[in-house]
Amino acid sequence: MASESVTGKPARNHFPKGKRQQHQPIKNRSSVSDCDREDSFIFEANEAWKDFHSSLLRFYENGELCDVTLKVRLPLLPVDFLMGVVAKEQIVKQNLKCRDLLDEARNYHLHLSYKAVPDFEYSIRTTPRKHTAGVLFCVGGRGGSGDPFRSIECYSISKNTWFFGPEMNSRRRHVGVISVEGKVYAVGGHDGNEHLGSMEMFDPLTNKWMMKASMNTKRRGIALASLGGPIYAIGGLDDNTCFNDVERYDIESDQWSVVAPMNTPRGGVGSVALVSHVYAVGGNDGVASLSSVERYDPHLDKWIEVKEMGQRRAGNGVSELHGCLYVVGGFDDNSPLSSVERYDPRSNKWDYVATLTTPRGGVGIATVMGKIFAVGGHNGNAYLNTVEAFDPVLNRWELVGSVSHCRAGAGVAVCSCLTSQIRDVGHGSNNVVDCM
Repeated sequence: MASESVTGKPARNHFPKGKRQQHQPIKNRSSVSDCDREDSFIFEANEAWKDFHSSLLRFYENGELCDVTLKVRLPLLPVDFLMGVVAKEQIVKQNLKCRDLLDEARNYHLHLSYKAVPDFEYSIRTTPRKHTAGVLFCVGGRGGSGDPFRSIECYSISKNTWFFGPEMNSRRRHVGVISVEGKVYAVGGHDGNEHLGSMEMFDPLTNKWMMKASMNTKRRGIALASLGGPIYAIGGLDDNTCFNDVERYDIESDQWSVVAPMNTPRGGVGSVALVSHVYAVGGNDGVASLSSVERYDPHLDKWIEVKEMGQRRAGNGVSELHGCLYVVGGFDDNSPLSSVERYDPRSNKWDYVATLTTPRGGVGIATVMGKIFAVGGHNGNAYLNTVEAFDPVLNRWELVGSVSHCRAGAGVAVCSCLTSQIRDVGHGSNNVVDCM
């Protein structure tokens, strides 16, 4: 499932006194995308920088400037502020070690924009601090009783605990979920009686789910991705058809429109936005699970096939980490999978990475704090409530806790909000811990 990238967004929470100012859509603001970012925000950190600057002068006079600068996560600053303010500071320019840190930040932004940066490595300074990393949402799905959930569970990164947030208006399994600009969207799915085309949005500021415009096609097993603002609803299926339909939702106007269909029908597809394209990965065409992958160019309104995966899979999770696409678990035509593959668009190559600790079909995944989290799913015998995280440095999956509801077909996304904003509703009301 898609998630709201922290490093690819403005660094809104990294300075406490900065002023957030709404700008008109601008182009390639953080060198991540060539697409215009509608209703984007630039974090104006000038006030905070002035306060910090006086402290820097004192550390500079005491010969401790580099020790302090090492603790500042310069790569996570918006590139225009990094180059327009930080890089012009004389005390930074005059210190060789500080200039090395500035080079690291520049290389980080170049790497995200797919420029060749020899020997680039990620570090602690390219990873958000826990309190600014966002909140991981697990939304809907189904458990052993068969009834879809309307409950959501939220993960507090700083406390390493899950809690129940306000429930959706509708039950939804095999639902598409994404977070855009600090809000969570749940689209389509199945409520236990019929397929849904409806969409609802959760706002952490009000702690309420609000119904929004419905899609044109009712379906479950869809994937969502966001590229430059709009939300794309991709593929899916109902009881009769696997769809190649793609719809685009404009948040400001609250309207859906139809864009070019995929080349292949894909139910249970995974999707993510990378740079200037939306990727559709795997799924089922109504006959068999797929290893094929295609990507959408919004400027051309066209889908193009790219290199296929090594494994056919549907009901897989897809997320982005460090500029690469990861596809996790899913089902082949016979059983759930534990295999994980990584695609690097710079080289147009797939490779296998460490396998999950258990097979997970219908798994929800998202990237947070430089790791990929895999939530729930079905292992072939039971629904799962376990959660595991992938560390790309160690190339290892590790169990990191459990959600309360065993669930598969849930939507998972990371919202750029604070845990404290979300109302803890206590125990969920539906099907608690029903895993068989």
